[in-house]
Amino acid sequence: MKLLKTFYLILIIAVCVTLSPIAMAQEEAAYVAPEISYASGKILEITDEKLNVELSASLQSDQITQYTKVQILNGKYKDKIVDIENNITSNPVYDIRLKPNQRVLMNIEETSGNAMFYITDIERYPILMVVLGIFLALLVLIGGKKGIKSIISLFTITILVFFILVPAILNNYPPIITAVAVAFVATLLTLFTVGGLNKKSLAASLGTIISVFIAGLISLIVIHFAPLTGFHDQESAMLWVARPDLNFPEILAASVIIGALGAVMDVGMSIASSLYEIKSINNDLKPVDLIKSGMNVGRDVMGTMADTLILAYIGGSFSLALIAANAPFIKLISLNSIATEITAALTGSIGIVLCIPITAVISAYLLGNRTDEPKIDIPGCNQKGMP
Repeated sequence: MKLLKTFYLILIIAVCVTLSPIAMAQEEAAYVAPEISYASGKILEITDEKLNVELSASLQSDQITQYTKVQILNGKYKDKIVDIENNITSNPVYDIRLKPNQRVLMNIEETSGNAMFYITDIERYPILMVVLGIFLALLVLIGGKKGIKSIISLFTITILVFFILVPAILNNYPPIITAVAVAFVATLLTLFTVGGLNKKSLAASLGTIISVFIAGLISLIVIHFAPLTGFHDQESAMLWVARPDLNFPEILAASVIIGALGAVMDVGMSIASSLYEIKSINNDLKPVDLIKSGMNVGRDVMGTMADTLILAYIGGSFSLALIAANAPFIKLISLNSIATEITAALTGSIGIVLCIPITAVISAYLLGNRTDEPKIDIPGCNQKGMP
């Protein structure tokens, strides 16, 4: 009898073990991931606003719930009006306090024909477009044709970064090589668009490309020997969660190259343009004289441009600097986030400093042998050859 009971017990256990994976597979097959889409919405009204007493007591802070009516402005559910609850948790990092007539961004999760609507953020697109419009208008009003060319170069760089560099890195192309290639193309297109097809633009382009390449190489060496992980902010950590297969140290080096490109490009064009104008006024200047003039101009530009780049990086990580203000200096600069910003600022500044002599030498070589039309002195005529 005991043997029979033992047999039945073993049989029941075997059946359970056999059927449990099938049940789990059926349960997994039954789960359907929601289809997520996005839309803009407008807050029609705040119908009510209440203090969530139970949640406030448990979290020891005010927990408020806003009850809103939101109109969907675009997408599949355009013009649909939905009721959405918005929780305010006394955490300014995540809280969104809604107001009537405010535009918001919404997540829409659809499962088996049922749609759930969530407010994710304030829609800031309109005001940003207004500021962009003011910027573009000022470029045209003050810069004229040069301003229009600047707009063209600006959109060209935007396309290169967001539609070539970013997709290439996400598709596992080498970040550094891709960034150098994009910097090369961006430099040529920008400087030749703004400065025209001439030796001045060629000199500025060559000086910029060589200097940015050196700056990128130095940053790569620092990243390797520091070492820097590439996880210096919340965004890089979020990217790692989504794409752990990416090479984050190389992505960091690529960001340094792109970040330094604008400032180095500015210095390169400043030096080349100055020497071009000097040569136009005095065509008898030799390459050595042009190099000296370029270095004099470059020394004046160098300080302000290096300060501009360093201050830009400090401004970008100012909150982190405030957090670490009371830390010992050695510990402060050893923090991965701080060390990353310092590396980016210093290597970019090295690119600026190197761009001055490099561009000066290249400009002097290209412009030093430039000859203009010979002037013919005709008695009784002015410089234009008119009586």
